[in-house]
Amino acid sequence: MNNGTESNEIMPKTADDEAQTRSYRPRLSFYHANGKGSGSAARFEVVPAGGDREGVVYLTLAPQKSVATGSASQGNRQHATFDWVNRVTVKLNFDDLCQMLLVLRGQADNIADGKGLYHDSRNMTTVINLNRNDETHSGVTLDISRRGKDEDGQACRTRIVFKKSETYGLGAVLEQTLGVVAFGSGMEVNQT
Repeated sequence: MNNGTESNEIMPKTADDEAQTRSYRPRLSFYHANGKGSGSAARFEVVPAGGDREGVVYLTLAPQKSVATGSASQGNRQHATFDWVNRVTVKLNFDDLCQMLLVLRGQADNIADGKGLYHDSRNMTTVINLNRNDETHSGVTLDISRRGKDEDGQACRTRIVFKKSETYGLGAVLEQTLGVVAFGSGMEVNQT
């Protein structure tokens, strides 16, 4: 018996659905705390290409702020925290991502023969290095150093070491991101 509605009918998107879709930015985070308080966290956030704007991936590194304390069994466990206020954020374009992928995929030992990616702005100079680790420490090390251009330009440096499995996964995710950075999230083609 048919009551006028199909159970497999696709509901049209509402304006709220469209707004929610447009405002969502995919993120991938890595948290590497340690007992010394010298760990760090990394976050990758995708901004798809759209209109006249090129897509990018924002990479944010934050140093560890506090160590974990207490115990879960006693109910007073406090997890380590990270200093997102004093974070370093860089914008990675298509070419930057391709250079990183060479290292993540094992086709290069480091970016630009060890010189790194050089980002220069009016106020700061930033160098992004990604290096394959040796046999005793598998994976890769991501290092960002930044210095202000004014006279007392304070330097900051943050690094994170990705395990071999994280290196593999990050490479796979960034490779998939290239299409979104280049062409946007819809990648719809006019067929005439």
